[in-house]
Amino acid sequence: MADDDTVDLLRKADALIRRTRVFVAGSPTLATETAATDDDLPVLTDIVTEHEAALATAPPHMQQHLDALREELSRWLDEELPQAVLKVTDGLADQLMGELTHQAEKNLLPRLIARLDGSAAQSEILKNS
Repeated sequence: MADDDTVDLLRKADALIRRTRVFVAGSPTLATETAATDDDLPVLTDIVTEHEAALATAPPHMQQHLDALREELSRWLDEELPQAVLKVTDGLADQLMGELTHQAEKNLLPRLIARLDGSAAQSEILKNS
């Protein structure tokens, strides 16, 4: 049995064929003119996302609204995305510093103290010799 993606792809291909079939079945001149103007039609090897399919099937009078929405979304992302990224990276930096401090106190500090104690003991032995 075909998976949902395959069924969806076949459904879209069938819809595309039905949409262009009228022109292909018409006069040869009309078919040639249509083929020349429909260069934006995907071939079956192209992957068309749901978003692209929605934009392609939007009525012409809605295109202006879609352009305005796209522009507003872009403006909003330009304003909000840097702040959101900074907030997340600041949180990560704080978490990293906390973890490094904990690991340094747990592992590094005892090693440094042992090293200093060993050096102090060797210095004492050398002095007494």
